[in-house]
Amino acid sequence: YLFSQVEDIPEFSMSAFELQHVKTGSDHLHLARDDKNNVFSVSLRTTPMNSTGVAHVLEHVALCGSHKFPVRDPFFKMLDRSMATFMNAMTGADYTVYPFSTQNEKDFQNLLSVYLDAVFYPRLQKLDFLQEGWRLEHEINTDPDSPIVFKGVVFNEMKGVMADPSYLYGTSMQSKLLPDHTYGVCSGGNPANIPQLTWEELKDFHAGHYHPSNARFITYGDLPLENHLKFINEKVMINFDKIDPGTEVPLQSRWNNSRSATIQCAPDDMAANQEKQTTYSKSFILPEVSDIFESFTAAMICNLLIDGPASPFYKTLIESGMGSDYSPMTGYHSHQKEAVFSIGLQGINQDDASKLDQIIRDTFVETAKNGFSSERIDAMLHRLELQHKHQSSQFGLGLTFNLMPIWQHGTDPIQALKVDSIVKQFRQHLKTDDQFLQKKCTEYFLTNTHHLNLTMTPDPEYKASLEKREKAQLESMLDNLSHEDKTKVYEQGIELSKSRVGVEDQLLFDKSEAVFFWAKASQFVLHNLVVALNKGSINQMHQTSHKTIFCKYETPVITCVQPTNGVTYFNAVLPVNGLRGDLMPYLPLFCEVFTQMGTHTTDYVTFSQREDLVTGGLSASATSSCFYGDSMTSETSVRLSSHCLDRNVSSMFDLWGELFRDSYNKSDITHRVNMNDTTRLQTLIRQRAQELANSVSFSGHLFAMKSAARPLAPSAGYSEQFGGLTQVNFMKQIADSDDIDDIIMKLNEIALYVLRNNKDAVSRFALHATPHAMSEATTSLTKFVENIQLSDVFHSSLKQVICYFPKKSMQSFYFISNVNDCLDRAVNHLSKYIGPIYRVFFKYLFSINLLFSIPNRTFHDLPLPVNFTSMCIATNTPYSHADNPALRLLARLITTKFLHKQIREKGGAYGGGAKHGDDGIFRFYSYRDPNNWKTIQAFKDGVKWALNGDFDQENIDEAKLAIFQSIDSPVSPCNRGLNIFNSGLYDVTIQQHRDRLLDVAKDELVDVA
Repeated sequence: YLFSQVEDIPEFSMSAFELQHVKTGSDHLHLARDDKNNVFSVSLRTTPMNSTGVAHVLEHVALCGSHKFPVRDPFFKMLDRSMATFMNAMTGADYTVYPFSTQNEKDFQNLLSVYLDAVFYPRLQKLDFLQEGWRLEHEINTDPDSPIVFKGVVFNEMKGVMADPSYLYGTSMQSKLLPDHTYGVCSGGNPANIPQLTWEELKDFHAGHYHPSNARFITYGDLPLENHLKFINEKVMINFDKIDPGTEVPLQSRWNNSRSATIQCAPDDMAANQEKQTTYSKSFILPEVSDIFESFTAAMICNLLIDGPASPFYKTLIESGMGSDYSPMTGYHSHQKEAVFSIGLQGINQDDASKLDQIIRDTFVETAKNGFSSERIDAMLHRLELQHKHQSSQFGLGLTFNLMPIWQHGTDPIQALKVDSIVKQFRQHLKTDDQFLQKKCTEYFLTNTHHLNLTMTPDPEYKASLEKREKAQLESMLDNLSHEDKTKVYEQGIELSKSRVGVEDQLLFDKSEAVFFWAKASQFVLHNLVVALNKGSINQMHQTSHKTIFCKYETPVITCVQPTNGVTYFNAVLPVNGLRGDLMPYLPLFCEVFTQMGTHTTDYVTFSQREDLVTGGLSASATSSCFYGDSMTSETSVRLSSHCLDRNVSSMFDLWGELFRDSYNKSDITHRVNMNDTTRLQTLIRQRAQELANSVSFSGHLFAMKSAARPLAPSAGYSEQFGGLTQVNFMKQIADSDDIDDIIMKLNEIALYVLRNNKDAVSRFALHATPHAMSEATTSLTKFVENIQLSDVFHSSLKQVICYFPKKSMQSFYFISNVNDCLDRAVNHLSKYIGPIYRVFFKYLFSINLLFSIPNRTFHDLPLPVNFTSMCIATNTPYSHADNPALRLLARLITTKFLHKQIREKGGAYGGGAKHGDDGIFRFYSYRDPNNWKTIQAFKDGVKWALNGDFDQENIDEAKLAIFQSIDSPVSPCNRGLNIFNSGLYDVTIQQHRDRLLDVAKDELVDVA
C-alpha cells in the first residue's frame, strides 16, 4: 500500500489515512479514533443497465456461502456466532456495500474473513440464485398438480417495496431525471423484470464488478491499521491484478428544456382525504458531489428552503393547505454522481398541479431576490455544529455510510470530513458577497433547464393491472415450457427443498481444508462463548453508570456525568395514567403539536427559530410501558427530550419553561401553548396523518405485532392505540373532520393536565453532561422545576394500572385509565350491582384480561401484494420474572433454527422471527411475506419444535451469544444510566436477569415452551 494522504480531523478527535493498494489500485480509508466499536466496510460500484435487480440479487446470493465457508448462509449463521454490533449488506442505485461493526478484536477478524470471502470468492450456486432471486415452482412444491407460480426472496421483497407509493415515486423520479445511464433503471429490481434475470448474467455481473480494482475499503476504530492491511492483502489482494472495471458513471447529458411525466399508483385507503391523492414535484439536477464546497453550499440552500416553519417552501406549500405534506424525496440528495433537489406536495387535487407548479416557481423567484435571514443561516450552522458534536453509539458506522456514496464518485473523503474549514469558507463567502446565496439559488433553480415535473395519480385498477400483468407474464413463460421443462420445474423445487435440510450435517463429512477452516473458525467463536460462560470473559457483570439522584420540590432528578463532547441532554417523564379515557387517543397528537404551536406571546415561527438557534429541537412522545415486575401494571406517560451545546443550557430550559408556565400567575388554570391557531393545527394534523399512512407499507410487521399484542397487556393496548393501525385510522378521521373546535378543546384539556399542576403525576427528570457542565445544567433545571412546580406530591411507586370496563354488554368495552386504585374502583363499582361476594372473582378476571372485546384473530385488508403476519402470546413473565431470560433465549432459538428456514427459505418471505418482550408478550412476525395462514402455522410449529427439544447445547450457546450481543451493544453517552429513570429498573435487577440468562439450560427452554 502507498499512503495518499494523512490528516488529523480535530472536529471528530480522529486521524484519517488514505491509501492505495499498489498491485490492484484498490482504495482504503482508515479512520483512527479512540472507539472500541470498530467498523469495516467494503463497497463496490455496481452499475446495472436494466431493472432485473442483478446487483440486489447478487448481494443476497453472495452471502449464501463462499469457497472458504461453503455452508448455507454463513452470514445468517454469524449472527449467532458473533458479538457484532452491526451486520448487514445493502444495494444502492450505483453501489453495493458490505459493512459490520464489533467491539471484540477476535470477532472483528472472524467477521472480516467471512465478509472478504463472501464478496470476492462467493460460490454463487444456481440453487441459491433460485432461492434468493426468482424461480418457477409449484405453489405446493411437493404437489405437481398445484399451480406453478413465481417465487423468490428478492422477487417477493420488491413486490412489497414497489407497492409503497413513496418508493415508487422516488425511484421513478430518479429514473426520469437521470435516464441516460444506471440511474435510469431500478437497481433493486422491478418485479416485472426480475424474471428476465439469468444465473449466468448474475455470475457475469459479479466477475465484472466484484474486483478489488472496483472496491473501496473503510476501517474505523482503535484497532491498528497495519493488521487490517496485512489481512486484506493476504486474503484478497495477492490473488488479483489491476484492471479497468469500466464502472465509472458518466455525467447526465443536460436538457435544454424541462420535462414532464405522469405515473400511477394504487389508491391509499389510509389517506385522510380520498379525493386528494395526487402527488406533484419539481426535481432539479445539481452540481457533482465531488465538489465538496459546492455540495455543502447546495445542501445548505436546500435545507434553508424547506426546513422548519420559517422556511420559504413551508410557508408557501405546507401552510397553503393545498396538500397534506411534502412529496416523497423532497430535499437534497447526494447519493448519485450529481446531486438532486426535489420539492413538491402529496395529497393534492389533481387539478391543482399546475397551480402548485406556479407557486414553486414564484417561491424560487422570491428567494433568489431576498435570500435568507442571518438568523436562519446561523440556526442552520448551529444545527450542523450540534450534529457533529453528538456522540452516537454507532458513530463510525454513520461516518462510513455518509462517506461511502460520495467517495465512489471522486470526492476526497478526508477533505469532506474537515467540516470546520468548509464552514469557515462558507462564512467567508457570505461575508464578501451579500448576494452569494441568491446567486446560487438562481443558478441551481431559475436558470437550470434540467428539471423534471413529475405527477403521480391514484388508479383504482392499479393493483389489478399489476396482478393481470404478472399473470400474463407467467402464462407466457408457461406456454413456452415443454412437458419435460415442467417436469424439471417440479424436480427443481424438490431439489431446492432438500438443499435446505441437513446441509451442515452433510458438509461435516467433507474433509476438505475449506470446510475444516469454517468449522474451526465457527468453533473458535463458540469456544470463546463457552469459556465466557464459565470464566466470565463475556461480561458477567452488568456495566453500570454512575448516577446521582436527588429531589427538588419533591420531584426526582437523575444526573449522569458522561463524556458528552460539550452537549447537555435533558429527559423528562410526565405520567398521565389519570388522563380521561376519551382523551387518550389524542395524546400522540398533543405530543406532536405542543412544541410546534408557539405560545400566547410568541408565534410558532419565532419560537421555532429560537429553538433552532439554541437546541437540537424540543420533542415529546406518548409512551406506555409495563412495570418491570408486573406485566399487568403499566405507566402511560408523556416523555420530553432535548439537547443543546453546553453554552445554551439556560436558554434551552427557558424555552421549556415558556411552554409550561401559565400566562398570568400560579393560580391561573391556563397554560401557555397556543392551541387556538386553527390553521397551524390543521397543517400539523394533515402532516401527521400522512406520515402515519406512509409508514404502514414499510413497517407493516410492527403494525401487525402491535395489533396482535393489543389485548394481551395494558401497555401493549396503549402502545397500539398510540402508534398502531388504530392511531392511523384515528388520525385519518380527525384530519378529515370539520369539527376543529372539538379537537382544540380536547388538546387544551390534555395540556392543562400535562403542563399544569397535576397532583396525580409522578414526574421525573434526567440530565447528562460533562463534569464541567453539570453544575450549570443542574442549576438551570432546578430553576425550571421551581417555576413550573409540576408535581406537589412525589409518588415513589411507578405502578400504574389500566383497566377495561364493560359498556352496555359483555361484547363491547372501552379503555379507562386512572392511578393505582383504578382497579379497586372498577370492582367496587361493579359490586354495587352484582354483590360484594363476586368482588374478588371479578378483580381476578380483570387482572388476567379475560373480559376483552378485542378479537384474537384480525385481518387488516391493505392494498399490498405481500403480507405482514404476527401471532402474540401472553406469557405474563415481565423482565424480573424468573422465566423471562429463558423465553428470551427461546425466541432467538426458534427464529434462527426454525423460522428462518420455514418463513424465508421455504416460504419466500423477506424475513420473520420471534421475540419476547419485557412486557411478558411472546411475539411472532413475518415481513413482506407471500403467505399468511401458512406462516401462522409455522409459528405454531416453531413452538412444537421447541417442545420436542430439537436443539443442542451448541445452539443454546449461540443463542446466548446473540442475546448478549444485543445486551452489550454500545450505548451512547446520552443514554447511559437511564434504566432506573425509564422503568424504575435498578442495577441489581439487571444483574439478576443477566445471571439467569447465563444459567439457562435446555430443560428450562422446553419448560417455557
